[in-house]
Amino acid sequence: METTKKHLSIKIIYWTTNILFWVFVLAAILVFGFSMGFMFKIFDETQLHVGIPVAVNVLEHGTVELNNSVSSVEFVEMYGKIHFIDMPPAIGQVYSFFLLAVLAFAFYIFFTFRKFITNVYHGVYFDLFNISLLKRISYALVGFWVFSVFYAYFQYYYLVKNMEFNSVEITGDVKTSSTVLLAALLIWVLSHIFMKGCKLQEENNYTI
Repeated sequence: METTKKHLSIKIIYWTTNILFWVFVLAAILVFGFSMGFMFKIFDETQLHVGIPVAVNVLEHGTVELNNSVSSVEFVEMYGKIHFIDMPPAIGQVYSFFLLAVLAFAFYIFFTFRKFITNVYHGVYFDLFNISLLKRISYALVGFWVFSVFYAYFQYYYLVKNMEFNSVEITGDVKTSSTVLLAALLIWVLSHIFMKGCKLQEENNYTI
């Protein structure tokens, strides 16, 4: 039986994916336990850092000196994290729910990609099942993007809009990244290229 020699790049991607997958599984178990602690209010006094995708203006003026001239400057449209010093249990429960949802999306995408790479590693390229794995990844990425948009606006109306600071102005500019959507589109196009290759392979098999 003739064995197909595997390219070095395929081997590197395969083993890297497997190592990262199991590292992710271990980290996911810890994150799951952490989220359950918030859900069931096990962590009573916990400080929490939460990234907010909402732009803020810092009401503080400064100066910059360039080419022997001084200009006035101020920070606008900054993005950062909120640090809850005394976090209410209800907020911990809300963010633990979102954390579990992100974990579920990440696990499904990672697990599906691992199956795809495993098939490629074993020489299965133009196969309908392998193509369906790529499509699943693209659909999952679209779903994750929709979820991230919902999460961003939820943060604004649930949390950020109700905050008050002395030197920070909360804006209504909610940041939503289209990078995930672009990645989903590229993978979806790639799946159709594989599908075309699968059809060409079938035509070659019948043309003898």
